[in-house]
Amino acid sequence: MAWQKNKILLISVDIDESGKKVIHRYVKNKSKGKGKPSTGKLVIKKYNPILRKHTTYTESKYK
Repeated sequence: MAWQKNKILLISVDIDESGKKVIHRYVKNKSKGKGKPSTGKLVIKKYNPILRKHTTYTESKYK
């Protein structure tokens, strides 16, 4: 899929009040900056309005 070359999939896995696993997805454009070192997987902390708290999103592969 061609659109995946320019995107990074970030996911967050949480457990809600009833004990079920909840997965949130966030898609971000890749940086076009050159010469940046690749330091492994991207980790972003963002506010999630559904859970009303900050959650940590980590880079994942498309399935």
